[in-house]
Amino acid sequence: MKKIFLLGVAALSLVACDDNKENEPAATNNVVKVSASIGQSSVSSRTDCDTKWDKGDVIGISSIVGGLRTPFVNLEYTTLNGDGEFTGETPIFFYKPMTLLAYYPFTGTEGTAPGTDGVIKADTKIEMQAPGKQNLIDFLWDARQDKVDFSVANPTVNFQLSHMMSKLTFTFLKSEETRDNHNVIIAKGVDVGDMISYGINGLGLVGTFDTYTGVCAIDEEEEARSMLTVTFDKGTVENEKPMPSLIVFPQTQPADDNFTLHITTSEVDQYGQVLPDQHYKCVLPFSDKEIKAGYHYKFTVQVTKVGLILGEMSIEEWKPAREWSGTATIDGNIFGTEETDD
Repeated sequence: MKKIFLLGVAALSLVACDDNKENEPAATNNVVKVSASIGQSSVSSRTDCDTKWDKGDVIGISSIVGGLRTPFVNLEYTTLNGDGEFTGETPIFFYKPMTLLAYYPFTGTEGTAPGTDGVIKADTKIEMQAPGKQNLIDFLWDARQDKVDFSVANPTVNFQLSHMMSKLTFTFLKSEETRDNHNVIIAKGVDVGDMISYGINGLGLVGTFDTYTGVCAIDEEEEARSMLTVTFDKGTVENEKPMPSLIVFPQTQPADDNFTLHITTSEVDQYGQVLPDQHYKCVLPFSDKEIKAGYHYKFTVQVTKVGLILGEMSIEEWKPAREWSGTATIDGNIFGTEETDD
């Protein structure tokens, strides 16, 4: 996909088997290939621009029958026209008991579990945050069981794929000059157009996606926590306009560190001389010190000479959650933080 889109109801047409037999497929003369369509009651994507599949988007479908990850493994189903109708070359027979799993984006080879036994390794480093690559790390997943979600009498499976990663979006605000009681300027305002980078420290950037359970998690043994830094040309950041979102692994805050926002600006004085780069930081107040799966965290940050003012941090669809407001000093201490339930 060019971007991630609304992901919704996918209809899988399956053939029924003899109601008295366990773990046996249906007769082959009535096999129906899997098809899928995007419903309208879907969760939000990481962008608000597109709500359609691209031509050639592919999902992977697998099954668990009798506790075993067989007989259908990583079947490749494609929406050829980008209309949400998915078709594949391998038909799916109806077994019982049976669980069907779907994930996006499709990885590996049909008939072989993706990655290592269905676990895909991935990283969220800055190279993967580009618009053309970000969909490769925005993992989606769902599972459906017979007798609960489909049956012999109603062999139709409705998937509701969910985002299994986490999303961060930052909006930066300029500040005006600060004056004292005698109207004397004590701090110059900061134009967000002077920003040249921002980053989040304390993140685990390498992890895995289990296509059989849907769990995304960082790999603590693979790589130490580090900084995810976004650099850009001066003048790129616009006042009150959200920056492109970042996709990261769900994770808890490291014991000896914080999830900390860092900002660097490059400013010019009144004589046109370029000043040394200015650095600012503040702690990001995630609930329970955890970045949770399926949540979209939206931060509003005002950059001032006396520190960063952290405005409301809302958590929106993907999943409902809470809001925070507060102020961050230049050395990163949060004070006056107020937490409210939605």
